Amino acid sequence: MQTSFFRLAAGLALTLLLTACPETHVADDFGSSPVKLKTADWEGSWHPADEADEVFTFHVRDAAQGLLELHEATPKGKTKKPEVFTLALRDSGIKSESKLLFAILKDSAKPENGTLYLLRRSDDDVFLLWAIDHDAVTTAIKSGELKGRVLPDKDGPHNSLASDPANYPKLLDPKFWKWTEPSVLVRQGSTR
Repeated sequence: MQTSFFRLAAGLALTLLLTACPETHVADDFGSSPVKLKTADWEGSWHPADEADEVFTFHVRDAAQGLLELHEATPKGKTKKPEVFTLALRDSGIKSESKLLFAILKDSAKPENGTLYLLRRSDDDVFLLWAIDHDAVTTAIKSGELKGRVLPDKDGPHNSLASDPANYPKLLDPKFWKWTEPSVLVRQGSTR
């Protein structure tokens, strides 16, 4: 089965220490505006559809700013503290039936820019996340199609996308996302 979104995110910090793989980061203000959250839609325990034991508790930290706090329900080791992440949901500025949102994932312990994902709320108890294609973003920044910077690294480029309204509609192009590898998250206790 596919690697879950949260395992990937939790392993990101360790991966960055061991290797500098390609990355794409954005600032907290990326996207046209924050998504207004309804607490009842988000709060509770969620898990990847293919890994019911990997549970995260979602808490709406700031509904007006589209900010969620995600707590790892069970730490990976007995001596480790549960990991805490923030997920900021931001509007793309494009109205469509697909209702795609930008999602910025950050490790709460680090004030750095976050990793960009694409999110679609598909139902009351399910949502989908897609990882960005770092190589496609690198190519687009170098060609001038997207605004941002590519910082060369021995193990792959590190992209920093500009919080520029010209980037938002362009990033909804399918070539920038791993469409065939979505992470499906389900609210715990859901019958779906």
